[in-house]
Amino acid sequence: MCTAYSSDCPPASSALHGGPAAPPAAVAAPVVSLREVAVVRRGRCILAVESFEAQSGEFVVVVGPNGAGKSTLLGVMNGFVRPAFFRPAFFRPGSGGPGNGRAEVLGCDMRSFGGWRVRKRVALVAQMVDVDARLPISVLETVMVGGYGRLGLWRRPGKALRELALSHLERTGIAHLAHRPFGQCSGGERQRAAIARALTQEPDILLLDEPTSALDWHAQRGILALVADIHAERRHTARPLTTVMVTHDLNALYHGGEGEARRTVPDRVVCMAEGRVTWSGPVADALDAERLTALYGTPIDIIRHGPRPVVLF
Repeated sequence: MCTAYSSDCPPASSALHGGPAAPPAAVAAPVVSLREVAVVRRGRCILAVESFEAQSGEFVVVVGPNGAGKSTLLGVMNGFVRPAFFRPAFFRPGSGGPGNGRAEVLGCDMRSFGGWRVRKRVALVAQMVDVDARLPISVLETVMVGGYGRLGLWRRPGKALRELALSHLERTGIAHLAHRPFGQCSGGERQRAAIARALTQEPDILLLDEPTSALDWHAQRGILALVADIHAERRHTARPLTTVMVTHDLNALYHGGEGEARRTVPDRVVCMAEGRVTWSGPVADALDAERLTALYGTPIDIIRHGPRPVVLF
């Protein structure tokens, strides 16, 4: 079931259907609310989140070592991983009592098959994988896939979707690659295409799973700047974008845009280890050498470079 929004969690507007955007509905924050949520696979608990929330328009970065449950957390938020719930004693030994866990995204209960409803409004930029250079699909065609969920089962993509995809290719700086085979693009170009595809979905929540992995430094800087600018552009609109990004690059927390005047930092950092949220707070407090050393299990130091901290390991 869905709450806080309409009964079927429809989008606030859609460029594919034409006409003026509907006025935004009164939406109760947070847009993501997870409480006493767990994911168990083959008898092993890989995610046990006592509490996680994201507010409308918030930019949250999730960090932690491999196997911490970061990607699984994103899977719960976009409906690909169905959550389970445990008694509070599972999280707080000795507390006892029945559990009252919940998993709500955009007002939809993710337990009662809410995932398929919110998936149209939650876009995921997954970890980059190798692509066969012979794949017979162009960059434009891959980006148009982002709009298929709004078309419905019996409608074919048309001019409106094509123009929407082209506009997002322009926004991500790769419009000149529209007709290039997707498999012949560089890693940075494919990642920009993935972001364009996510934007074509017209999401209210944007999830990014290690968007700069396997990219060179120049490409990393460009992707981080793009993500920061896209988020900032919608911050003060009727439909602010909520962004949740998983990353291993702790120095990305103080990056975004060109020049100090445009620097954008996340609103909050969430640390995860062994499937649990271990800490949540502002960026300035997250970059603490003692905290990060304990989180990653390796010596980490923080130095200052001009106005910003730099993580060394």
